[in-house]
Amino acid sequence: MASGEALRRLGGGRWETRDGRFTIEPQSGTWVIVDSTQTDELGLPLVRGPYPSLTAAKEAIEESRSTGPARSPLAEKIERTGKRDKELPKKPEPPPEPAWLRKLSEADRRQVRALVKRLEAEGVANAEGVARAEIADEQPALARLALERRLGQAQTAKDPEKAVRQALDAVLDGQDRALGARWRLVDGNGREIRVIDLPDR
Repeated sequence: MASGEALRRLGGGRWETRDGRFTIEPQSGTWVIVDSTQTDELGLPLVRGPYPSLTAAKEAIEESRSTGPARSPLAEKIERTGKRDKELPKKPEPPPEPAWLRKLSEADRRQVRALVKRLEAEGVANAEGVARAEIADEQPALARLALERRLGQAQTAKDPEKAVRQALDAVLDGQDRALGARWRLVDGNGREIRVIDLPDR
Protein backbone atom coordinates (compact mmCIF):
# COMPACT_ATOMS: atom_id res chain seq x y z
CA MET A 1 0.00 0.00 0.00
CA ALA A 2 1.26 3.47 -0.84
CA SER A 3 2.53 5.57 2.02
CA GLY A 4 1.24 8.95 3.17
CA GLU A 5 -2.45 8.29 3.82
CA ALA A 6 -3.10 6.25 6.94
CA LEU A 7 -6.29 4.19 6.96
CA ARG A 8 -8.18 2.47 9.73
CA ARG A 9 -10.22 -0.66 9.27
CA LEU A 10 -13.95 -0.34 9.83
CA GLY A 11 -14.90 -3.97 9.25
CA GLY A 12 -16.74 -5.58 6.39
CA GLY A 13 -13.83 -4.75 4.08
CA ARG A 14 -14.33 -1.00 4.60
CA TRP A 15 -11.52 1.47 5.36
CA GLU A 16 -11.59 5.10 6.47
CA THR A 17 -9.04 7.90 6.49
CA ARG A 18 -7.98 9.27 9.88
CA ASP A 19 -9.83 12.54 9.33
CA GLY A 20 -13.04 10.66 8.51
CA ARG A 21 -13.48 12.38 5.16
CA PHE A 22 -12.98 9.37 2.87
CA THR A 23 -14.29 5.84 3.15
CA ILE A 24 -13.09 3.01 0.88
CA GLU A 25 -15.71 0.35 0.29
CA PRO A 26 -15.66 -2.91 -1.71
CA GLN A 27 -18.04 -3.06 -4.67
CA SER A 28 -18.38 -6.07 -7.00
CA GLY A 29 -14.70 -7.00 -6.87
CA THR A 30 -13.52 -3.38 -7.10
CA TRP A 31 -13.25 -0.46 -4.68
CA VAL A 32 -15.01 2.90 -4.49
CA ILE A 33 -14.29 6.03 -2.46
CA VAL A 34 -17.06 7.85 -0.61
CA ASP A 35 -16.24 11.52 0.03
CA SER A 36 -18.30 12.78 3.00
CA THR A 37 -17.48 16.45 2.31
CA GLN A 38 -18.92 16.55 -1.20
CA THR A 39 -22.33 15.63 -2.55
CA ASP A 40 -23.63 14.50 -5.92
CA GLU A 41 -26.63 15.88 -7.85
CA LEU A 42 -29.01 14.03 -5.52
CA GLY A 43 -27.46 15.48 -2.37
CA LEU A 44 -25.78 12.19 -1.44
CA PRO A 45 -22.10 11.78 -0.50
CA LEU A 46 -19.98 11.81 -3.65
CA VAL A 47 -18.79 8.37 -4.78
CA ARG A 48 -15.57 8.08 -6.81
CA GLY A 49 -14.37 5.01 -8.65
CA PRO A 50 -14.44 2.14 -9.16
CA TYR A 51 -10.76 1.31 -8.62
CA PRO A 52 -9.19 -2.09 -9.32
CA SER A 53 -7.42 -2.37 -5.95
CA LEU A 54 -7.32 -0.93 -2.46
CA THR A 55 -3.95 0.59 -3.26
CA ALA A 56 -5.36 2.37 -6.31
CA ALA A 57 -8.24 3.71 -4.21
CA LYS A 58 -5.81 5.02 -1.58
CA GLU A 59 -3.70 6.72 -4.26
CA ALA A 60 -6.89 8.31 -5.63
CA ILE A 61 -7.60 9.73 -2.17
CA GLU A 62 -4.16 11.34 -2.05
CA GLU A 63 -4.70 12.77 -5.53
CA SER A 64 -8.16 14.14 -4.71
CA ARG A 65 -6.77 16.04 -1.72
CA SER A 66 -4.38 17.90 -4.01
CA THR A 67 -6.63 18.41 -7.05
CA GLY A 68 -9.74 19.67 -5.26
CA PRO A 69 -13.39 18.74 -5.83
CA ALA A 70 -14.16 16.18 -8.48
CA ARG A 71 -16.64 16.95 -11.20
CA SER A 72 -19.29 14.27 -11.63
CA PRO A 73 -19.85 12.96 -15.19
CA LEU A 74 -23.57 13.10 -14.40
CA ALA A 75 -23.27 16.82 -13.70
CA GLU A 76 -21.67 17.36 -17.09
CA LYS A 77 -24.46 15.38 -18.76
CA ILE A 78 -27.12 17.41 -16.96
CA GLU A 79 -25.37 20.62 -17.96
CA ARG A 80 -25.20 19.56 -21.63
CA THR A 81 -28.86 18.60 -21.58
CA GLY A 82 -29.76 21.95 -20.04
CA LYS A 83 -27.83 23.83 -22.72
CA ARG A 84 -29.50 21.80 -25.44
CA ASP A 85 -32.92 22.53 -23.97
CA LYS A 86 -32.12 26.26 -23.92
CA GLU A 87 -31.12 26.13 -27.59
CA LEU A 88 -34.41 24.53 -28.64
CA PRO A 89 -36.94 27.10 -29.82
CA LYS A 90 -39.73 27.54 -27.32
CA LYS A 91 -43.32 27.32 -28.42
CA PRO A 92 -44.81 30.80 -28.52
CA GLU A 93 -47.39 31.38 -25.84
CA PRO A 94 -50.88 32.13 -27.09
CA PRO A 95 -51.69 35.86 -26.99
CA PRO A 96 -53.85 36.92 -24.06
CA GLU A 97 -57.55 37.33 -24.70
CA PRO A 98 -58.61 40.93 -25.38
CA ALA A 99 -60.14 42.88 -22.51
CA TRP A 100 -63.61 43.00 -24.10
CA LEU A 101 -63.69 39.21 -24.27
CA ARG A 102 -62.56 38.76 -20.66
CA LYS A 103 -65.48 40.92 -19.50
CA LEU A 104 -68.02 38.46 -20.94
CA SER A 105 -69.45 35.49 -19.10
CA GLU A 106 -67.94 32.09 -19.80
CA ALA A 107 -71.02 31.11 -21.82
CA ASP A 108 -70.72 34.23 -23.98
CA ARG A 109 -66.99 33.65 -24.46
CA ARG A 110 -67.69 30.14 -25.71
CA GLN A 111 -70.31 31.58 -28.06
CA VAL A 112 -67.80 34.14 -29.38
CA ARG A 113 -65.14 31.49 -30.03
CA ALA A 114 -67.62 29.24 -31.83
CA LEU A 115 -68.88 32.13 -33.94
CA VAL A 116 -65.37 33.25 -34.88
CA LYS A 117 -64.53 29.70 -35.94
CA ARG A 118 -67.67 29.46 -38.08
CA LEU A 119 -67.08 32.87 -39.70
CA GLU A 120 -63.45 32.09 -40.48
CA ALA A 121 -64.56 28.83 -42.12
CA GLU A 122 -66.86 30.95 -44.34
CA GLY A 123 -63.96 33.19 -45.33
CA VAL A 124 -65.04 36.25 -43.31
CA ALA A 125 -62.00 38.51 -42.98
CA ASN A 126 -62.96 40.34 -39.76
CA ALA A 127 -64.49 37.35 -37.97
CA GLU A 128 -63.54 38.55 -34.48
CA GLY A 129 -64.92 42.03 -35.10
CA VAL A 130 -68.26 40.63 -36.28
CA ALA A 131 -68.46 38.29 -33.28
CA ARG A 132 -67.68 41.15 -30.91
CA ALA A 133 -70.36 43.40 -32.43
CA GLU A 134 -72.91 40.57 -32.42
CA ILE A 135 -72.39 39.25 -28.88
CA ALA A 136 -70.50 41.84 -26.83
CA ASP A 137 -72.06 44.97 -28.37
CA GLU A 138 -75.47 43.35 -29.08
CA GLN A 139 -75.60 44.65 -32.66
CA PRO A 140 -77.27 42.78 -35.58
CA ALA A 141 -73.81 42.21 -37.04
CA LEU A 142 -74.48 38.70 -38.34
CA ALA A 143 -77.66 39.67 -40.18
CA ARG A 144 -75.96 42.76 -41.59
CA LEU A 145 -73.03 40.70 -42.82
CA ALA A 146 -75.33 38.11 -44.39
CA LEU A 147 -77.35 40.79 -46.19
CA GLU A 148 -74.22 42.53 -47.42
CA ARG A 149 -72.93 39.27 -48.87
CA ARG A 150 -76.24 38.40 -50.53
CA LEU A 151 -76.75 41.91 -51.90
CA GLY A 152 -73.19 41.92 -53.17
CA GLN A 153 -73.97 38.80 -55.18
CA ALA A 154 -77.12 40.44 -56.60
CA GLN A 155 -75.08 43.46 -57.61
CA THR A 156 -73.03 41.33 -60.00
CA ALA A 157 -76.09 40.38 -62.09
CA LYS A 158 -75.91 41.89 -65.58
CA ASP A 159 -79.70 42.18 -65.93
CA PRO A 160 -81.01 45.04 -63.73
CA GLU A 161 -84.35 43.33 -63.19
CA LYS A 162 -82.64 40.13 -62.13
CA ALA A 163 -80.41 42.09 -59.77
CA VAL A 164 -83.42 43.71 -58.11
CA ARG A 165 -85.18 40.36 -57.77
CA GLN A 166 -82.10 38.77 -56.19
CA ALA A 167 -81.82 41.70 -53.79
CA LEU A 168 -85.47 41.39 -52.76
CA ASP A 169 -85.12 37.63 -52.34
CA ALA A 170 -82.13 38.18 -50.12
CA VAL A 171 -84.05 40.61 -47.91
CA LEU A 172 -87.19 38.48 -47.73
CA ASP A 173 -85.38 35.16 -47.28
CA GLY A 174 -84.64 36.09 -43.68
CA GLN A 175 -81.82 33.68 -43.04
CA ASP A 176 -78.31 32.61 -43.92
CA ARG A 177 -77.71 29.06 -42.73
CA ALA A 178 -73.96 29.13 -43.34
CA LEU A 179 -73.48 32.16 -41.10
CA GLY A 180 -76.25 31.23 -38.69
CA ALA A 181 -77.98 34.60 -39.23
CA ARG A 182 -81.71 35.44 -39.23
CA TRP A 183 -83.60 38.68 -39.91
CA ARG A 184 -87.06 40.02 -40.77
CA LEU A 185 -88.42 42.88 -42.87
CA VAL A 186 -91.15 44.67 -40.86
CA ASP A 187 -93.21 47.85 -41.10
CA GLY A 188 -93.37 50.60 -38.50
CA ASN A 189 -95.79 48.54 -36.40
CA GLY A 190 -93.54 45.52 -36.38
CA ARG A 191 -95.62 43.56 -38.88
CA GLU A 192 -93.52 41.26 -41.03
CA ILE A 193 -93.42 41.79 -44.80
CA ARG A 194 -93.10 38.43 -46.50
CA VAL A 195 -93.83 39.26 -50.16
CA ILE A 196 -92.96 42.15 -52.45
CA ASP A 197 -94.36 41.99 -55.99
CA LEU A 198 -92.45 43.83 -58.66
CA PRO A 199 -94.58 45.65 -61.27
CA ASP A 200 -94.62 44.19 -64.75
CA ARG A 201 -92.42 46.05 -67.20
